[in-house]
Amino acid sequence: MAIIPGWAPLIVCGEKTGEFTHPCGFPDLILLVKNLITDLVILSTFLAMAAFVYIGYLLLTSGGKTGARDKARDVFTKVIIGYLWILGAWLLVYTITSALLDPKFTFLLGAP
Repeated sequence: MAIIPGWAPLIVCGEKTGEFTHPCGFPDLILLVKNLITDLVILSTFLAMAAFVYIGYLLLTSGGKTGARDKARDVFTKVIIGYLWILGAWLLVYTITSALLDPKFTFLLGAP
């Protein structure tokens, strides 16, 4: 169970509550990567939101100076491009891992 709502647990196999449940395998590795990427996207959303707050601060304190306004626009452009790259990478990884974890592809995961 995740500590923070929306976050996926990173430990998906092995020991749970003192009992050994099952050894880690390839499906657990794929699930770990998927959960880790999803958690990092959530974290990057918070960081992008903080950057947008900083951009707003730059705009409010620019006082009509074109140099400060251009700096805020430049930071905004960099943050939005970086965040779109992160979302694109997440979409790619999520699509690939969803296909690998689909039950109809059990021959990839080594299941009988």
